[in-house]
Amino acid sequence: MLTRIVRIAGIFIIVLFSIACVFFAIVERDMNLQMVSERARTILTFPSTFESRFYDWRMTKTINTQAFDNRMVLVKIDEPSLEKLGRWPFTRLHWVKFMHKMQAFGAKVTSFDVFFVEPEMACSGETPDDQFAKGIKHYLEAGGKVVLPYSLNPDGLKTDREFSEIPECLYNFVADTKQIAGLNLQQMSVSKDAFPYKTYQGLEVGLAHIEATGDSDGIYRHYQFMSNVEDLYFPSFSLMTYEYFTGDKPRLEILAEGEYHLKFNHGTVKLNRKGESKVRWFGDMRAYPDVSLVDVLNAPDNDPKMLALFKDKIAFIGSTAFGAHDFRHTPIDPQMPGIYFHMNVLSMLLEGKFFKSGSDSTLISWVMLLGGTILMIIAQLFGMPIVDLLVMGALTGGLFYLDTYILLPLGYEIKLFFCLFSIVSCYSWNTFLNFYLSNKDKAFLKSAFGNYISPELIDEMYASGQPPQLGGNEDVITAYFTDIASFSTFSEKLGATKLVELLNEYLTVMTDILLEEKGTLDKYEGDAIIAFFGAPMQLEDHAIRAVRVAVRMQDALLELRRKWESEGDKWPLIVQQMRMRIGVNSGRIVTGNMGSTQRMNYTMMGDSVNLAARLEEAAKQYGIFTHISHFTKDLIGEEFVLRQLDTILVVGKSEPVTTFDVLGMTGKTDQKLIDLKTEFEKGLQLYLSQQWDGAIDQFQKSLVFENLRFPEFVGKKSNPSLIYIERCEKFKQNPPGVDWNGVYTLTEK
Repeated sequence: MLTRIVRIAGIFIIVLFSIACVFFAIVERDMNLQMVSERARTILTFPSTFESRFYDWRMTKTINTQAFDNRMVLVKIDEPSLEKLGRWPFTRLHWVKFMHKMQAFGAKVTSFDVFFVEPEMACSGETPDDQFAKGIKHYLEAGGKVVLPYSLNPDGLKTDREFSEIPECLYNFVADTKQIAGLNLQQMSVSKDAFPYKTYQGLEVGLAHIEATGDSDGIYRHYQFMSNVEDLYFPSFSLMTYEYFTGDKPRLEILAEGEYHLKFNHGTVKLNRKGESKVRWFGDMRAYPDVSLVDVLNAPDNDPKMLALFKDKIAFIGSTAFGAHDFRHTPIDPQMPGIYFHMNVLSMLLEGKFFKSGSDSTLISWVMLLGGTILMIIAQLFGMPIVDLLVMGALTGGLFYLDTYILLPLGYEIKLFFCLFSIVSCYSWNTFLNFYLSNKDKAFLKSAFGNYISPELIDEMYASGQPPQLGGNEDVITAYFTDIASFSTFSEKLGATKLVELLNEYLTVMTDILLEEKGTLDKYEGDAIIAFFGAPMQLEDHAIRAVRVAVRMQDALLELRRKWESEGDKWPLIVQQMRMRIGVNSGRIVTGNMGSTQRMNYTMMGDSVNLAARLEEAAKQYGIFTHISHFTKDLIGEEFVLRQLDTILVVGKSEPVTTFDVLGMTGKTDQKLIDLKTEFEKGLQLYLSQQWDGAIDQFQKSLVFENLRFPEFVGKKSNPSLIYIERCEKFKQNPPGVDWNGVYTLTEK
């Protein structure tokens, strides 16, 4: 009963939380958050941050990266322009020439994302401002249109930096409005700091505000189409440019609280109370043609490329120079020059790709959230974990596909993140409870039977619902044996406490490596580690993993030796020089539950297991430390650098086996070891063809590299080259005969 209450309460909290987050994500942009604390603002805006980031990611999956809008052209104020035209702001004389070029090239609309606020002084005669104004006038008389920007204070404050009354020249641009008395958008005020100089106010140019504010996470997703200044409404920079280019003058309708619509001939844009709408992005900087300002100024009036670029088009002028700091973090580009923001908005208006009604998107969001969650809960009532997972995957994947590739391109803005969050969280909550309850059952089994059978069998017994049985399975896997060289001497040099401390540190490091590569630890026998790869979990690359573990263990032992050496007198010299031998063999091996009916362990048995043990022991006779069979070599491809060592007949075996010395991993092995392999294997071929003198000479060459490999063993221990030199000397005295097959019989384990 208690479990059911906890389960239902958890689902209720998840759904309620998701509903609240969707609600706040919808209304966040309309909320006035200036009066609340920073912490409250963070809490209230975090749902919209998640939803917006997720929407951005989905939107970028469907945006047309090949889109190109040649109805407008960006005239870039870029680094070459700044370098060649001199100081910034440019003298207005450059703009005089620019207006002449726009007239000559036939631009239909010229929109400046450049403020002309301060007058430019002249010693005498006609000022640069007067000349620029004449240039604009001539362009207008030729049929062109010009848009100049001004800035707003979005807080609506009126200090000495804002106009106390609406500037007279702005009354020419009041938007056509239909509204109910008392309903208005958020009040703003016109800034004096960024308003066109009086010389330009009397011209028949369009004046448009250029205000934009980022979302709560600093990313620019919304564009302010209309601003309310003293209950009169004025168009934005892109909107004014659209009007001049198309002749379509939209009407603002405010007919109910929260229902703010901008009506166009070909559609409607829904605004929030700030006069903003979310932008449906057309493309990044590659989506628009551009040309450097200095190239425009230097081009002849009849330049065919410029004529083709500008004729009957919109010319935007804006900065792309990094030093101008006019960059916006947008969903499609974290460092987009601000002018591209306006161009994307204009493309959105020209294409008529507006967002669908917010109420429609909200309704779909609620249906997805509640419907998907209910279906997930119903599926989990049947108690089938695989089905639960498939249903969860189908619901989340299906809703994601439906929104991303169908609804989103149609203009719906679904709050999908918390819809999916509700589904996945309900699935996770129920799965967690089921896992918790099952673990309680498993813990009972372990407490009851852990002293009698191995932990692996406890897991198997729980999974199968059956008590463990004796028996095993035969398959091709890899057996793995390790042993510390001369370990009996350690016992003599160290007391019992120090020996246990040393072994614990050593075995911990080595076992961690074994388990990381999905090896199965069979048992410890004193200092020896016995393990296998490929059971109980099948591994296609069991041999590769085994040899990789051998290389990693040898590397890890090198690090341990360095550590023990750095600890000074704590450890005797024999510890600081510890070496381990490893034997690896692959073949058909039986693994399974072996022992008595009362106590059993998961272990391995078979002839291939015995061979792995013999290879580990034989490594001592050759003076090497990692010894593998040709059965394993055939399964590992080119992953490792191997030296063919010998073909031997080990004690207790009737079939010879070719063995190999592991030198390292391919691409990570020292060149001296590769040279050792090359020289040694040349000698081996001479040895097998019974060319004893040639083989001795060749093994003398490889001996140089043997000594470089283990310089500390020179004169103390043997190595493969020395062994073969000794054999060649014996065979020179007593040749093996023409039918000799190269097999060498080991006389020791």
